[in-house]
Amino acid sequence: MSKVRIYNVEPGLYRLDLRGYVCPYPQIFTLKALSELKRGEVLEVIIDNPASCENVPSAVSSKGHRVLRVDKIGAGVWRILIERG
Repeated sequence: MSKVRIYNVEPGLYRLDLRGYVCPYPQIFTLKALSELKRGEVLEVIIDNPASCENVPSAVSSKGHRVLRVDKIGAGVWRILIERG
């Protein structure tokens, strides 16, 4: 597995590309990334694992973060926008 990195897109918005990862890694990497952000900053998570469309929002919501949107952005690719709580 390659190293997972958080990319700064613009002030207060970060991207985490998790295409190619299957559960439970998207949840684990997303929660770790959120722990590195400040309250109110937004993390954009890109995934291609359909189960993660439900598992990631559930995991982050249970930790006090807010899921802003889940959008299909391509064939088999989704974007989850999460505000750090």
